[in-house]
Amino acid sequence: MRRTKSEVDGDWLRWGVPSSDELVVSEHELDDEPEDLVLWGGASSADQPVTWETHAHRSNEILFPRSGIVVVRSGAQMWTLLPGRGLWIPALHRHSVRVAAGAQFLTVYCAVGQGPSLGDRPVAVHGTPLLYELFLHLSAREMSDDARRRAERVFFDLVVPGDERGAMKIPDSGPVGRIARDLLSHPEDPRSFGDWANEIGVSTSTLARRFKVGTGVSFGQWRVLLRMNVAMSLLGQGVAVADVAEQIGYSTPSSFVAAFKQSTGVTPMAFRKNADR
Repeated sequence: MRRTKSEVDGDWLRWGVPSSDELVVSEHELDDEPEDLVLWGGASSADQPVTWETHAHRSNEILFPRSGIVVVRSGAQMWTLLPGRGLWIPALHRHSVRVAAGAQFLTVYCAVGQGPSLGDRPVAVHGTPLLYELFLHLSAREMSDDARRRAERVFFDLVVPGDERGAMKIPDSGPVGRIARDLLSHPEDPRSFGDWANEIGVSTSTLARRFKVGTGVSFGQWRVLLRMNVAMSLLGQGVAVADVAEQIGYSTPSSFVAAFKQSTGVTPMAFRKNADR
């Protein structure tokens, strides 16, 4: 039975923690997967926030947002997906998914051994309108076998690795894990790297090395990435630019706009227009 609750497994960002009206789907509630198709799935929309708890599929999966925001968590890695950016999730790879209210998205399942081989870890892929429409075309049951095979080949040709922006590694242990947990809950926290080192009781050089090992990037880069992920989700929910800036720790809307454009290549308003298209 599907239900709502205030918490789910795994550490989501503050904006990803389910609210009291959120629909939460547990692993045993997932639909069975057909065994006689190469590609299957369909388009969905979310009238309320929805979280699928940690689970895995027997088949490969590709998620494509058409509008709104989809967030995927797998182990210490998290991806914020928006229109034009999808995620390939290999078979048997455990992950959880959160979809924002109002989002429209495509879920595609691919039989193991068919289609592209993108490795044994989730990979960001391009999510073009053509690919989206082609899959809807493949959903037609009356299609001949030859026509279906031709369309499937074109579909697979279009599934190629894409932009990894929006992906971030979230450490969960040691001093770096403590910093990450605090900033996940309070991305507006203004403490400097030196402040964190003093509080934890290590030198800045030691903490810098540990942070690079734990996240793959510097503290400053990771905090910007975190704030931009939070910003993308809030913008996708319709939060005003000035309010987003305040919630993630920027002193003025203009400084947030400049940082957002430098990080994503577009202004917050352009991003929102793209997410709502």
